[in-house]
Amino acid sequence: MKILAFDTSTTACSVAIQNGNQIKCLDRVAPMQQAKLILPMINELLEASSLTLAHLDAIAYGCGPGSFTGIRIASSVAQGIGFATQKPIIKVSSLAALAQAAFLEQHCTKMLVAVDARMDQIYWASYEVRNKGSVELVNQEWLCRPENVCIPEMNDWCGVGDGWGIYAQALTSRSGFTLQSIYSSQLPSAQAILQLARVKYDKNEWITASEAIPVYLR
Repeated sequence: MKILAFDTSTTACSVAIQNGNQIKCLDRVAPMQQAKLILPMINELLEASSLTLAHLDAIAYGCGPGSFTGIRIASSVAQGIGFATQKPIIKVSSLAALAQAAFLEQHCTKMLVAVDARMDQIYWASYEVRNKGSVELVNQEWLCRPENVCIPEMNDWCGVGDGWGIYAQALTSRSGFTLQSIYSSQLPSAQAILQLARVKYDKNEWITASEAIPVYLR
């Protein structure tokens, strides 16, 4: 299996390629520079993997929600590569990618994801690691005010995302609400997207290039 994955939904530009059992990744925190970095980073990893776009089986990208400009960049790149190669496109929620990255890097298994959406709102979702080490959504992804989040029964959950750094008081103001840990600086990663994309690929859950549009939750 050969999959290219990338995410530009935050301040980072993240790219990964799976070539059989080998995975190569590039991650650069570069606010407002993703549009300039994304294609050179893709080319760098393709060369390092001795691949061309024609060799790929699929393209996976972080579709949002997240930075409006960032998710438009990722969608545009996915569309462009998809139209040029006629390869399947796999959309992966940027909130799911954030939860999956927290599992891979922090070993969290139950994540309450909160990402700043501006205007005193957050993107909110609950994820649990279930089958084969991949996160699955609990309920649905929301756009809401921090004090209105839908919190599942509390037991060993981790707080993940910059919303926990900005709105921690509002999010933790409920009686009896405690967390195992908070990782407010955690970012989604292309490696996390790769892992989630493999699951979708095996289920034939892909789209065409024309359907590779951002998810805003607005």
